[in-house]
Amino acid sequence: MIKLLRSHRLFPVLLIGLTAMLTLWLDQISRWDTRHRELDPDKPEYVADNLVAIRYDAQGKLMDKLVASRMWQYPGKPDAYFENPDLYQYQQGVLQYHVTGETGRYNSKNQQAYFDKKVVLIKPADSKQPETKLVSSAMFVDTGKRFASSKAPSVIYHGNSVANSIGFSYLESQGVLNLHSKTKIIYAK
Repeated sequence: MIKLLRSHRLFPVLLIGLTAMLTLWLDQISRWDTRHRELDPDKPEYVADNLVAIRYDAQGKLMDKLVASRMWQYPGKPDAYFENPDLYQYQQGVLQYHVTGETGRYNSKNQQAYFDKKVVLIKPADSKQPETKLVSSAMFVDTGKRFASSKAPSVIYHGNSVANSIGFSYLESQGVLNLHSKTKIIYAK
């Protein structure tokens, strides 16, 4: 009977000891240094090579696709920068236009892209219209509003017709292209 009483007294002591060890261990791991390390704002936080980003609409159809040879983003900045970006915009899974350039940036918050250095916007031919190609040195594209514009000298190819302009705006939903300056147009049937 004395042995039985001693084992009953030992159990609470062991339980208190294990609880104390667990408390000390939890205290140690909760004290890990969780201070945020400040990032250099002049160095990219993220870099990706051979990037392909695809977005789908609510019905699961292709909405847009971005291909770039290189992408990087700076800490705390909403813009992602690209080398050789190629942006494809779709509606109901059908290609509406695509834009290429040597460099560019995209802001995912406002869905706006800026392309510079040899920018080309191509609207593919359909049953009603021939292919339209807009060539410029810089271009703004709002992917949410489906709008493109430029203030730079631009050349527009529509089938066999050619127009030169200083700036343009293109509203894809209405299929309207406005040229912002006096233009020279060579119309060919």
